[in-house]
Amino acid sequence: MRYRCRISRNSALRAVLALLVCSLSTRTLGSERADALSALEGKLQAIVSDLQSRLLITSPIVVSIVPSNKLMMSVEAPTDTRDTFLLSVEAGFLDTLTDDELEAAVAHELGHVWIFTHHPFLQTEELANRIAMRAVRRESLERVYAKVWERGGTKGDLVWFLGGAPAASAAGLAPGTSR
Repeated sequence: MRYRCRISRNSALRAVLALLVCSLSTRTLGSERADALSALEGKLQAIVSDLQSRLLITSPIVVSIVPSNKLMMSVEAPTDTRDTFLLSVEAGFLDTLTDDELEAAVAHELGHVWIFTHHPFLQTEELANRIAMRAVRRESLERVYAKVWERGGTKGDLVWFLGGAPAASAAGLAPGTSR
């Protein structure tokens, strides 16, 4: 048995046009999304560069926004000490951070880079945060941890991760200031 599909010239033309428009829209959206992703990676790279100079880190670090990262944000050490560190940031997590939280989260990861290049055997979350707090406020790191724990469905101890609150910070003063 033979079947024929009867499509009028107008409906065939409309179908082709619909496919063409859909294809062009997808490409345009894909191109716009790629441009936005590139701009965001540029912004992140600028934050990294600024923090590198403030934390006296000379090792090269490249930023990558990824669809998923079980740690939400992490830094990977190179196999050769002359190579580049890779900072991977999960896109969905990135969308939840304010600018100061983003800077704090990046500072934390750069704390790991600093430790790796100075004392690799002392790698701890608390030490990475101590390094980070040379450049960012503790309160920003506290908000980042709250978001990490909320997203992961867990709860941690800020004293374990950030150390005890400094007296100046507890009194509402910025580190290095006095009354």
